[in-house]
Amino acid sequence: MTRNKDSKPKHKRSFFRVPEELKLEVAKACHLEKKGSSQIAKEYGIGKTTVERILRNFAASNDKSALLMKNRHTDSQAEEIKALREEILELKKKLYHETMRADFYDTMVDVAEEMFNIEIRKKAGTGQSKGCTKTM
Repeated sequence: MTRNKDSKPKHKRSFFRVPEELKLEVAKACHLEKKGSSQIAKEYGIGKTTVERILRNFAASNDKSALLMKNRHTDSQAEEIKALREEILELKKKLYHETMRADFYDTMVDVAEEMFNIEIRKKAGTGQSKGCTKTM
């Protein structure tokens, strides 16, 4: 804000006209890349309110394009959800097999202890046996 002696204060405002290409890039970044307005503002060096205005105006003036971008976004989410569900099923199968393996191991140790009348599992709190010594 500058002031002359006998005049009112003058406010300098600079206006930045956003090019159409940048508006389209901002809309794509928001709808396709799932970025927020703050992140887009930092990335492109423009204000957050400018980004929000661009998105609002883009949605109002390009109904079909905005709708297509949103649909692509939901399509990619559906594919991602499907892939995650498949991964969950695979992990459940692996967990089942590992649980079965652990149960089998416990049963095998129980049978061996009973059959050979020896303790295979170490009891809690027991120390090293007397016959074993560390040599280095």
